[in-house]
Amino acid sequence: GRSSVGPIPPRFGQARPPPRSEARMCRAASQYRGARKRHTNAAVSNPTAALACALAATLACVADAVKPYSTVDPRKLNVTVITRDFKTAPAAEYFMAGEGKKDAMGSFARPTNAWWTMLVLGPRPVDSDDANGFQIPYVLWAAKRGVSASYPFVLAQGNQVENGFDSNINFVTLGAQGVDMGHKVAAHDPLSVTLQWGSKEAGAWAKAPLVRGSPYLTMEYHNAIFEFDSKQVLDPQHGFKADGKEVKCPGEAEGSKFEVVLVQSDATWTIWSSHKLKVGCMTEGAVLRAKEPFTGVVRAAITNNCTFGRSAFHCARKPPADPEPPLHEKALNDHVLTYPVGASVDMTASGDESVVRIAWKTKTMPEPHSHEDPSKVERKPVLMVAMEHHRQLGLCSTMGTQYDTGSTFSTTVNGNLSLVAGNEWLMPYALLPVGWHSVHGIAAHARQTLREAILEDASWQPPVNYGIGAGDPYNAGKMLARMGQVALIAQELGEQQVAKDVGARLASHVELWAKSRALNKFVYDASWGGWISCGCLYDDCAPAGCNPNILPPDQCHCDPSMARCKNTGPPDDCPTFDDPGMDFGNAFYNDHHFHWGYHIFAGAVAAHLDPEWGARNKEWLLLYARDIANPSNDDPYFPEWRHKDWYTGWSWASGVALGGGKPYRNGHNQESTSESIAAYYGLQLLGDALNDPAMRDWGRACLASEVFSAMTYWQIIPGKSNVYPEIIQKKTLIGILWQNLVQYQTWFGGSPYMVHGIQMMPFTPASEYYVQPEWSNESYRLGERDCRLSGQCTKDGWVSMFVQQLAVLDPAKAWDEALALPDAVFSGDAPAGNGNARSTVLHWVATRPQMHHHRQAPDQWPRILECAYAPWEMEMDQPSPP
Repeated sequence: GRSSVGPIPPRFGQARPPPRSEARMCRAASQYRGARKRHTNAAVSNPTAALACALAATLACVADAVKPYSTVDPRKLNVTVITRDFKTAPAAEYFMAGEGKKDAMGSFARPTNAWWTMLVLGPRPVDSDDANGFQIPYVLWAAKRGVSASYPFVLAQGNQVENGFDSNINFVTLGAQGVDMGHKVAAHDPLSVTLQWGSKEAGAWAKAPLVRGSPYLTMEYHNAIFEFDSKQVLDPQHGFKADGKEVKCPGEAEGSKFEVVLVQSDATWTIWSSHKLKVGCMTEGAVLRAKEPFTGVVRAAITNNCTFGRSAFHCARKPPADPEPPLHEKALNDHVLTYPVGASVDMTASGDESVVRIAWKTKTMPEPHSHEDPSKVERKPVLMVAMEHHRQLGLCSTMGTQYDTGSTFSTTVNGNLSLVAGNEWLMPYALLPVGWHSVHGIAAHARQTLREAILEDASWQPPVNYGIGAGDPYNAGKMLARMGQVALIAQELGEQQVAKDVGARLASHVELWAKSRALNKFVYDASWGGWISCGCLYDDCAPAGCNPNILPPDQCHCDPSMARCKNTGPPDDCPTFDDPGMDFGNAFYNDHHFHWGYHIFAGAVAAHLDPEWGARNKEWLLLYARDIANPSNDDPYFPEWRHKDWYTGWSWASGVALGGGKPYRNGHNQESTSESIAAYYGLQLLGDALNDPAMRDWGRACLASEVFSAMTYWQIIPGKSNVYPEIIQKKTLIGILWQNLVQYQTWFGGSPYMVHGIQMMPFTPASEYYVQPEWSNESYRLGERDCRLSGQCTKDGWVSMFVQQLAVLDPAKAWDEALALPDAVFSGDAPAGNGNARSTVLHWVATRPQMHHHRQAPDQWPRILECAYAPWEMEMDQPSPP
């Protein structure tokens, strides 16, 4: 709903790098051990840092293949399988592989929430900036025969900050002539997509690998004509150079390196070719076009964004200003021969520490006139850009090169970007030390009151319509998770029989939904590859279809016990398939990790309390996990990492819904980081309950990266956070983060209590390390004050979240407020409070460290694992393998 279009129902009012040989991988690890004895740098002398690097070394031996959670065909689980109407299915003209066919990665599924999917949504033609993807650092969109790029600038006003970009004039296009119009997806992986124009059958084609974090545009040509154009005007004095020599335009030149200076943007673009090209140039509507087709590679990058001091957005001083030197030109020139075409993601964990590895899949661009085998050409590692959280993490890059040029490479809506060289990135994440129960335990003096609350809440059941599965999957999941939390609290209190009884009822509810026995049935979508809801047009009136607003009570009686769905259900009558506002956009892949995250947590608790039940229902529970967090393209039925963006660290909630029939110009978005955090916490627990260590560790790594990025890009600590301009810092947090926009608001309203509340629910043990005192000091003040002034905040149940946040600051006061909350706050009809119970609020308060008189507040998370580089790379014959 928050990530959908149309009427919103009431809610709150692979392509891997070629693997190293096993001997070489283990040699790398052994060389690390040898290096550890010989070097005395901080990464080795610091035990924590040394462990982080040791974990990274282990990756070289164990990360050859990421195992899927399951590869069972959903058809074998006796669930309904549907195909989508052509209007809501993946558009055939955008994908090389037809619907229902395996693509180049061996998958039937198609990505729905990846950073680039706006490029393949909506009707053709899509050579429009509406269908863009913020690849970082460029905003990209597909042209008729190439890729258009804008170098964004930051605009801040009121309650929002955005990437400013101009698709009318201030953009460039790297393209091809002599190929068919219209792009298709030729390949993709968790961090990239390769678009193709033309085909081998036609004898001419061009491919553009669009990879997260690349500071270049890249195009591979086969028997096609290179073209670089813009609607801007070439600078009349110094507008064009070929191999360092000034060239008059219009005219012709020959070379392999070209420089173009554009008047309107004051930008210098440098273009490198793998072959000498003879090109013609024009001044009006700056165009470079090769005179004949060629087969090779062209790369382009912005090398100066304040060439003559005219840029109002990128020059250090307002124009007219002095020209600024091209600080990044040398780095871009030095690394141009190595270009990324994709990436893989893997991970290893030990104890409470982990390393997530991004391995960039690279190719070599041969130097002009070189007759050497490209694999023998000496090259430097691939050059990429790093974000703020990468720098905070202490990113370990093979070759360990971070360029310090005295300024950032680019400033975007996500903050400053810096250049980093390395064919592998190692991101050391301290894992959250959380499990099934509270981190600090229950304060002794609170146990009896909490026990009484648990005994009362243990008998709670969802409203009748949700009990029979006639409701939406999101609120259903919240209520199941509520039951799961009550069961775990009972277990922590030692009330084992209560926990067992609640767990048994919970298992029955989980099975109702997971095995598609609910009235709102879940089905497998074979068109996109996903687990979605059919929808229920709810009716609890008799006779069927009567309207109580028109007919008198004796002729029209509404009773939840008469609940039914007016639609007949799958495969032919599913209202969610056409309405992106129904079930909060579930069938359009909006918010799946929110929806299924609650179901995953509930299923994990049920399996934890009854392992035999978990074993019997394992494959149905895995449908949820595979849908939101499939780690491997060896599972062909679900996309790899539907939501998780391992480059940014956070997840994308919005899916394939369109706005007014067009893709969203601001791209994908995510609102509730806390629900995303809860989803990965649930994944960790499910892996533990099903005895799947790999799933558990993926859940922990996802959880750590989500929390780290949420603290960096959503939470704002005035005077300490440096991502956003000053105008937004006083808000203390971001409500919705889009690819090109951040806003202090929600999908369902702009009241501060909504904005703050949605970034905290639900409270779980993982919240211990997300809702921390330093941020809560200001955030609580803004949100709670607004809540106090609004009766709707209490009526809808938001007030319970502020009581829990208060407990981080003053648990004694929060305890009294929790006891005084009206029962209606926890009603199944309270759209925000229906996932909370009084006992869950009291439990959170009772487990604050200050409630234990002998304990101090815990060390703040995260612990930064310092690791400057991967030492074993220093002695390898080829330090940056492809």
